[in-house]
Amino acid sequence: MKAGFIAVVGRPNVGKSTLINKLVSEKVAIVSDKAGTTRDTIKGILNVNGNQYVFIDTPGIHKPKHLLGEYMTNSAVKILKDVDLILMILDGTQEISTGDEFVMERVMEARRTPRILVINKIDKLTDEQLQEKKKEVEEKLGKFDGIVEIAGEYGIGLAKLLNAVDPFLEEGIQYYPEDMYTDMPVYRIMTEIIREKILLKTRDEVPHSIAIEIINVERRDNGKDKFDINIYVERDSQKGIIIGKNGKMLKEIGTEARREIEILLDKEIYLNLWVKVKEDWRKKKPFLKELGYFAED
Repeated sequence: MKAGFIAVVGRPNVGKSTLINKLVSEKVAIVSDKAGTTRDTIKGILNVNGNQYVFIDTPGIHKPKHLLGEYMTNSAVKILKDVDLILMILDGTQEISTGDEFVMERVMEARRTPRILVINKIDKLTDEQLQEKKKEVEEKLGKFDGIVEIAGEYGIGLAKLLNAVDPFLEEGIQYYPEDMYTDMPVYRIMTEIIREKILLKTRDEVPHSIAIEIINVERRDNGKDKFDINIYVERDSQKGIIIGKNGKMLKEIGTEARREIEILLDKEIYLNLWVKVKEDWRKKKPFLKELGYFAED
C-alpha cells in the first residue's frame, strides 16, 4: 500500500470540486458555476490499485474581502506545507490571470512541497491552443514537477493524473479504511447539500451570503427523524428570494435537498427549513465561530 495527501488548489471556479468528485466517484464537495463554492478543506479518499489517494479540496485561494474569505484562503494556504503533493488547477480555456499568479505565490510559500500543474477543460482546446497554454504557464508561473492535461467534467486524463501522482506517495501506509470516501461529518455534508440547492436554484440573485446551521435533531424510534435547519442570509431581499412566492422556492429547495440527504442517510426524514436574516454575518467572528469556521481562542 502506498498513500499520500494531495492538496488541490487554484483560484475559485477552475473545477477543483468537480475533479475530486469525479475521482472519488462520490459527491464529496458541492459543485456550482459560482466562484468560491467550497468553504472547507474537504478530503476525498480514493482507493485504487493498492494505493490510497487522499485529495484535499481547498477553498479557492483569493484576496479576501471579509472574515469568511480570510478564513477560506488561510485554511487553504495552511495545508500546503503539510501535504505530500500540490495539484494546481488551471482553467485551460482562460488566460492566466492575476488570480492564478496570486495562487502561485501562495504555492511557492510551501517551498519543499512538490507541485504538479493540471490544465483542466482540454476538451475545449485544440492541440495548438494546448501547446500555447503550456508556453504561457512557463512564462507566467514557472516550472512544475509535472504537467497533466485533463477534462475533469468528463473524466478524461484521470488515469494519467493518478500515474503522475504515484511517485509522490509514501510506501507502507494506509490512512483510512478502504470503504471510506470522505472524513467529512454527515451533518456537515447535509448542510452543504442544502447550500448547493440554494446556489443552483437562486443563481445570481443570491450570492455567497448563505450559511446553514442544524439547530435541532429529533430522533424517532417509530418514525422519521426530524431535522430543523436555519438558512441565514444578510438582507431581507435575499430572504424573500429564497422563500419565493407563496413559499414555492423554499419548498423546492427543501424537497430536492431532502431527497439527496435521504440517499446519504439511507432513510426517510422530515426536513424543516427556516430562513433568518443576520446582517453582515460573514464579517462577524463570533457567528463564524458558531458555524465552525474559526477555532475558539
